[in-house]
Amino acid sequence: MSSRTYADDLFPLEVIEQGEEQLSAGSSSPSGTPNSVDAANSRIHVGWMTTPFDVEENLDRQVAPYCTNLGESKYNFVSFPVGGVVRAFCKPTALSEHHPPVIDLPDVQLANSLWETYINGKVSEWIDCDSEDLAFATLSEENLLKELNYVCYLGLQTMTIELKRVNSPRTAAILNKWIWTRNSRFTVWVQLPTCLEKCMGFNGQTNEKSLDLWTIWADFRKLCGNFSGMYLQVALSLSANLPNEFTEPKLVERWKAESIGAFIVESDLFITGKFGETVLPSAHLSLLQSLWSSDSLRLVLRAVNDVFKYNKAVKFEWSQALRHAVRDVLFKIQKCSGESSTDSAHYLNVIEYKDVLQAPLQPLSENLDSGVYNTFEQDQTKYVVYGEAVEGALKDLGADGRKSVVVYLLGGGRGPIGTKILRAEKIYNSTFRKGRDPLKVKLYIVEKNPNAIVTLKYMNVRTWKRRVTIVESDMRSLPRIARDRGLEQPDIIVSELLGSFGDNELSPECLDGVTDFLKPTTISIPQKYTSYVVPIMSTHLHQTIKAQSIPFLSRAIPSHGRAEPELDEDGMWIQKYPQGHVVNNMDQIYVVYLSKYIPLFSSTKPVFTFEHPNFTNSSNERSATVEFDIDRKADLMGFGGYFDLQLYKNVMLSIEPSTHTPGMVSWFPAVIPLRDQLRVGENDKIRLKIDRKVDAGGVWYEWHVEQLKPSGDVINTPLQNPNGQSYYMRM
Repeated sequence: MSSRTYADDLFPLEVIEQGEEQLSAGSSSPSGTPNSVDAANSRIHVGWMTTPFDVEENLDRQVAPYCTNLGESKYNFVSFPVGGVVRAFCKPTALSEHHPPVIDLPDVQLANSLWETYINGKVSEWIDCDSEDLAFATLSEENLLKELNYVCYLGLQTMTIELKRVNSPRTAAILNKWIWTRNSRFTVWVQLPTCLEKCMGFNGQTNEKSLDLWTIWADFRKLCGNFSGMYLQVALSLSANLPNEFTEPKLVERWKAESIGAFIVESDLFITGKFGETVLPSAHLSLLQSLWSSDSLRLVLRAVNDVFKYNKAVKFEWSQALRHAVRDVLFKIQKCSGESSTDSAHYLNVIEYKDVLQAPLQPLSENLDSGVYNTFEQDQTKYVVYGEAVEGALKDLGADGRKSVVVYLLGGGRGPIGTKILRAEKIYNSTFRKGRDPLKVKLYIVEKNPNAIVTLKYMNVRTWKRRVTIVESDMRSLPRIARDRGLEQPDIIVSELLGSFGDNELSPECLDGVTDFLKPTTISIPQKYTSYVVPIMSTHLHQTIKAQSIPFLSRAIPSHGRAEPELDEDGMWIQKYPQGHVVNNMDQIYVVYLSKYIPLFSSTKPVFTFEHPNFTNSSNERSATVEFDIDRKADLMGFGGYFDLQLYKNVMLSIEPSTHTPGMVSWFPAVIPLRDQLRVGENDKIRLKIDRKVDAGGVWYEWHVEQLKPSGDVINTPLQNPNGQSYYMRM
């Protein structure tokens, strides 16, 4: 049995072996690959939308055999009128003698679990709550409520309501009240028309030129309070003729930031492929594949004629053509992005963190636990590059023939960079000293976490052969401790104190604390780092941030803001939020592995830069205005934050998208949200005004956005996080 332990190396052998086993297991036979026909049939769900062409006598009482017949053609579910086909396809009026038939879709013809699994409830087509005929609009409102109630009665998991107009405020008002006030949870698919020209109330001459289907959806979503994308989703309708917004890439991209539930595909758009098979046209295929973000999305076939009644095979051909269109999409995305590889992302399972909110670490005010250290230490790439930077510094210092170099590792954690520093010494000596007059590294590791000190002492005995001097202290106290103990001044200081926005874990304040102890020639690794931002659109992420809540038993957990928990009159501890919970949520910076989002500008722009050592004692307060030109109508939710760092000379690490270090996953992007999504238009300019402020107790950011319209109008968003009320980095 091997006696090898974590301390013998940075990365446990078991992890490497496990990765090799998983890679081997992934090489399965062709029949087991993700894109096989059988796998696609079960993995990708295609539904059939009931239309007047399906109507037969007693269909409302023959739902079970109807579903069975569709199942034989490989349809997984049915979008069926929630009140029955007799009611759904009638043409009522506001006159009493022409009122709609009552709901007549008996529930006992299917088991409850089958209603949940196989039926998507479709609101009756004639319902139009926004009709110009007020009596008919009122009739529609009454019947929409009846059908919503019947969806609950049947226990359906999803329902579809079709928007027929450019503006649907009364429909939105009913849904808005329903989804916010009813203790029932089913997902609403809001079906859009196939094009603007089919919207009632559309007039190409009088309507705003920038009006498009996305605007119709975004306005409707906003009227529904931007409810959670888990329960309020858009269903895109695709006909033979695609509007420009479904073919122009920058406009298509917007849908990637929305909660899409389904694609409703009309039957007349299919064409015959070169081998005689039924396929989608290239434009439709490209659209579907570009927006296919998850196999939980649904495809729905809507027949526009009755050809399927006379050609029984065509139903099957349609369903298989839809599956074939998207069955390989995710597999190819994973392959191209490396998500299925054995790099650091594989070990860390970062895919599980997609769009999950994380609070930035505050390692100065809080001690990290072993699990956090262990997670970060699995990122092989970062430590390899740190080792290269130390090798470069040793090469330059050793060029004068010196016998020793003093290195301080500031904030050593459990010691992985310490291991790399000693390895760099070995590599330097074998390359440049050839065994003669070897250069000796005198390594000091400074760490304030008393728990991590236990590990460092063990590492020193087991791995480093007692070569390391361990200093248990906050690095800012190092000058005093060095004077008291007579410690040597460093030739090199090494630190890894950066957050996702560069300076947001207080690296500048930490490193400035040791400046008085340095030589004028001391090399800092890193030497410089810069933060960057880009405007982003993500309705899902904005909703997620706003919807955060605090459980009762967690109500005294300290906030990320300036205020501390208090003891209330009942003798219970509580963390108070005078600004309100929603404002508190929105006025923080988060760390997120961004997935369901799009950038609204082609590149990031720099914000703050810090250089070390800071021998001039320059202030760490900063103020920046960053301007972007907007090229499309969109909803701005905030900004993605990134950084890059120059470790030594040309040795770099980066999470900035255009220079991202391949294979590195130690840092996810930062997200700087706005309190409310800001509707921006083509040719608008937006300016992020952000300040980094410092006082005796800590550091905080304040930010707001200035929107400049082509007309000259200026819109300012509220100042966020004033005085560090919601996000305060304690020193």
